[in-house]
Amino acid sequence: MALARRQVSRHRRSALTRLFAAVTAVCSLGLAACSDGHIDVRSIPSIGWPSYGGVPGNGNFAYADVPDDLTLSWTRPTGGPVTAPLTISGKGNVGVTSNAPEGCNVLVLDGRSGRKNFCKDMRAGVEMNAMLVDQYDQPYLGEETTFLAFNAGGAIRWRAGVIGVPLSAKFAAPNVVLVVTTQGQILLIDTQRNELVAPEVTLRDDADPEQPLLGFDDCARGGPKCAIPAPAAVDTARERFYLNFFPQDAQTSQIRAMKYSAVGGQREVRPAWNAEIPSGVIGTPTLSIDGTTLYAFSRNGKLVALDAENGSTKWTHDLGDPGFATMTVSPSGLIIPAGRVGAPLRLLRDAGDRAEQLWQRDDLATASLSTLTQQSTAWTVVRDQGEETLSLVEVSTEDGSTKRTLPLPNSSGFATGVAVSYWGQIATATNAGEIYFFDSKKNLE
Repeated sequence: MALARRQVSRHRRSALTRLFAAVTAVCSLGLAACSDGHIDVRSIPSIGWPSYGGVPGNGNFAYADVPDDLTLSWTRPTGGPVTAPLTISGKGNVGVTSNAPEGCNVLVLDGRSGRKNFCKDMRAGVEMNAMLVDQYDQPYLGEETTFLAFNAGGAIRWRAGVIGVPLSAKFAAPNVVLVVTTQGQILLIDTQRNELVAPEVTLRDDADPEQPLLGFDDCARGGPKCAIPAPAAVDTARERFYLNFFPQDAQTSQIRAMKYSAVGGQREVRPAWNAEIPSGVIGTPTLSIDGTTLYAFSRNGKLVALDAENGSTKWTHDLGDPGFATMTVSPSGLIIPAGRVGAPLRLLRDAGDRAEQLWQRDDLATASLSTLTQQSTAWTVVRDQGEETLSLVEVSTEDGSTKRTLPLPNSSGFATGVAVSYWGQIATATNAGEIYFFDSKKNLE
C-alpha cells in the first residue's frame, strides 16, 4: 500500500482522472455494489496491461501517460525463446512465458528490479500463452490438457481440464474467464469456484481429449488441423467474442462470432454469425475500441473490416502481405498493422467505408507489434540501421516523426509486442528470450 501511495504521488492528475473513470465504469457495469457500500471481491482484469493485446478486444492500446524521462531499468533473460507477448499487472509485475528447455518457462518478475516473484515449469503449449492477470495479481494460464489459476504467490488455486491447448484467456464478465482451445473447445469458468457458468461447447467433432497436441503444429501457420489458432477478441459490454476458426474439413478459415448472454437465467454460448473471408483468415481478430468493427487479416494480404453486429464487410484494404497478422487500433480508428520483420511502419485510419493511409516510415525497419497511446504516439521496436540490434522507438501519430529512441542493449531478432503499465512503464521481450523494462528515472532514484 505504501508503494502504491508513493507511485500515485509521482504522477500527474491525469492518472487520478483515469482511476476515477475506471471506478465509474466498474460501478456502471455492476461489478461492485457501489450503491450500498458492499465490497465486491469478484475477479476482474487488473489495471494496466493484464492480457493479450492489453484490452479485451486485442487492440494494443494504452490509456497510460508514458513519462518523459523513461529509461532502461533492468533486463533479464528467460532461458528460452519468447513467442507470446508479455503482460504487466496493476502492481507493475511482469508476466512472461517462454519455450525454455530447462528450468522455469513461466516467470512473474518484480517491475522494480526484475527479480523473480515466482516461476513455474509448465507443460507444452504454455509458451503460446500471454498471461491473464486479475486485480489481485492472480495469473491464469493454460498448458496442454489443463487451464490453471494461481494466487499472487504462485500457488495453484485450481485446475480445469480442457481438450487441446488453451490459448491466451480473457475475462468475459466479473468472475468469469473465457477459455478457448486449439481443438475448438469453449469454456466459461467461474474464477472463484472453478465451475462452468455455461455448458461447454466444442466446435469440431474431431476434437480428441486423448491427443491434446492434435493439430498443435498447425496453429503457428493457421493450418486446417488447428481449429482455433489465435486468442479471441472479447466484447464484454455486448457479451460477445470473435474467433479465427477453421471448420472441420473446410478449405479456409472464417471469422465466427459467439454470444454468451444468459438465456432463461442461464448463460449459454451460441453462434451469432459467421463471415467467410476470401482466401481465409490468418492471425488474431481485433475489435475496435467502441466494439462496432472487427478487423482481420486475409491470407492474401488484405485488411478486412467487418460490421461486428452482423459480420458484413465494411471495406478491405490491400496491404500486400499480412505480416505477423496482428494489429494495433486506437479509439479514434487509427490502425498500425504489424508487418514482417523489416517492414516499414505505417499508420492507417478507418474512414468508415475505407482505410486511408496517413503516413509511412520507410526508414524504420519494424520488428514488433506496435502499441498506440492516448498521448497520440505509437511505441514499436525497430532494427537499428545497418545493425542486427533493436531499439524501442516512440513515433508521433500526427506526422510519423520520431520523438525518442531507446536502445535495447545486446538485442537481436524481433520483439513480441510492447506492454505499457498503468503507470506508464514499458516492457518488451525479444524472441531470443530477453526482457527489457523501462521506467521513469524518478522511480529509480
